[in-house]
Amino acid sequence: MHTALCIAALAGLAYSAPQLINLDEIALDFAKPVLVKAPVNVVSNIPAPSIAPTILPLLSTSAKKRDLEVEKRDGDCSPYPAGSGPVPSPDTPAAFQSDPDFANMANDAPTPDGYAVVFNNLGASLQASNYKGLYTLTSYDTLTCASYCDQASGCSAFNIYLERDPTVNPNAVSCPNPPSTTNFKCTLWGAPVSSAEATNSGQYQDSFQVVIAGSNAYNKDAPPPAVSGYVGPQELGGAINAPTSSGSYIGYQYFPFSQSQGYDPQTCGDACDAQTTYDSQHPAADGSFMSCVFFNAYVLSENAIPQGLYCSLYNETWGPSYGTNYGQYRGSDRYTVSESYSYTKSS
Repeated sequence: MHTALCIAALAGLAYSAPQLINLDEIALDFAKPVLVKAPVNVVSNIPAPSIAPTILPLLSTSAKKRDLEVEKRDGDCSPYPAGSGPVPSPDTPAAFQSDPDFANMANDAPTPDGYAVVFNNLGASLQASNYKGLYTLTSYDTLTCASYCDQASGCSAFNIYLERDPTVNPNAVSCPNPPSTTNFKCTLWGAPVSSAEATNSGQYQDSFQVVIAGSNAYNKDAPPPAVSGYVGPQELGGAINAPTSSGSYIGYQYFPFSQSQGYDPQTCGDACDAQTTYDSQHPAADGSFMSCVFFNAYVLSENAIPQGLYCSLYNETWGPSYGTNYGQYRGSDRYTVSESYSYTKSS
C-alpha cells in the first residue's frame, strides 16, 4: 500500500580526534602500487577479479619520465574495429590533440551524480593502480561510463577520453602509418585517482602515433551514512530489480530534492518504518500485514540532473546481484540511477 509521508530529516554531528597514519611503517613494510594503463586496440578489457591483492615491483623513475614508448610490432595490416568518433582533418596526431570539438566534448560533459571531477580535458589518460577494466563507448558519455563503474565491484573512479588508434594492425613494411580511427574509451579504477596519474599520453605502433585527447576523470563520492535501526549501506550497481513473482515489493516513496530535502537514506528508513506501522494498523481480513524490512535508496536523475530521492520498499532482503536497473528513457528524456544503496532491518 502506497502512503504519502512527510518526514523531517534528522542530522547529527560527531567529533573525535584524528588517528594518524603510520607512514613510516607503510614505507617500510609495503611495496608501492604499480601504475597500469589501459591497453590499445581492444574494444573491452575486464580483468578477472583477484582473490588476493598482488604486490608487484614499482616502475622505475626513468620509466615514468621517458618519452612515448615505441611498441615493436609485426602486424599483418588486418583491420581493427572502426571507432565511433570523428577523424580530424588533416589526419595527424597534432590535429587530433588540438581538435576543438574534442575539447568541447570533455568540457561540456555532465558530471555524473555521486562523482566529483578530478581533472578535465587533458591530453593523457590515467596510468594508475588497481585497474578494473576498459569499455569502448559509442559516444563521449560520462553517464554510461559512470554506470559501468557503479556495476563493477570495488570501482572507485573512471576515466573517459578520446583515443587516436590505427585502422589496421600496423606493419613496418606494408602499412607502417595507416589512417586513424577515433575511439571513445572508458576505463575503471579500484582506487581514487589524481591528476598526477594522468601520464599515459600515448605510444607509437611502428610509425603510427596513438595519442589522447579530451581526458576527464571522476572519483566516486563517499558512501552515505548508516541508518538508525538498519544494517548498511550496501552499495549497488543500480536499483533493485526483484522478481515480481516474489510478491515482496511493497511500493515506493519519492522525495523531490528541495532546500529541505537532499540525499538522506535516513528518510527512506523512516518511510520503511512508517509503512510497517501503517500496514499493521490496517491489516488484511485475516489480521496479516506486510512488514517493511529492506529498502533501496537512490538518486533519480533526468538528463543528468538529479531530481529526487527514490525509496523502494520490500518485505524481503535482496542482494546486490539484483541491483540491475540502471535507468531508462521516457521519450527523449534519459533517467539514470546513481548513489544506489540498500539497507536491511537489523531486528
